[in-house]
Amino acid sequence: MPILAGSYGIKRRNYQIYDRVGMLKIGGEVMINKKQFRIFTIVDLDKKEEYLHEMHLKGWRYRTSRFGFFYFDQCQPDDVIYCIYDSRFLKKYKHELQDFRNRGWELIGAGSCSILRKSSSNLLPEDQVYMSKGLRWEVMRNRLRSCTVAFSGGLVVCMSSFREELSQSFFVIFALYAFMISYLIYGYFRLKSKYRVDGR
Repeated sequence: MPILAGSYGIKRRNYQIYDRVGMLKIGGEVMINKKQFRIFTIVDLDKKEEYLHEMHLKGWRYRTSRFGFFYFDQCQPDDVIYCIYDSRFLKKYKHELQDFRNRGWELIGAGSCSILRKSSSNLLPEDQVYMSKGLRWEVMRNRLRSCTVAFSGGLVVCMSSFREELSQSFFVIFALYAFMISYLIYGYFRLKSKYRVDGR
């Protein structure tokens, strides 16, 4: 019968507000895992990559995530590169996931985003194509464009449904939409500064 033990702690670092280390014993084998909570927005994929890379350097290999909880298994510390791509973008531009696998990249999870990793010691010159700033900027620009259109459309619908007797509620919704759009604009310029290539 599995035996589960764990300890909880609150971290004051900017991204880590929940941390649990657990020990799972199945038969004679002991597996140590960790669960942390962190929220990443659509403009934070680069920060998410850095976070997963940092955890692997500390000896925690990413396993899966859902609802803001990240699950890790203990491993030997290693310098592992994590890359996160929009799955629709990869298919649209024919950067097939099989190409990554053929070059030794490991696919951890697929869905709206594809998370791949590879040890830096095994990187090949051809891998720079997948890690180029130009490609990363194209991926993020497509995601930001889609989100901005969706949020702007929602704002238009909100304004067209305005009723004076519900003015307070509409003001709150308007302020929320305005905040989200402003955050997307901020993320756009932050990522543009980080990834922009040759003045594009």
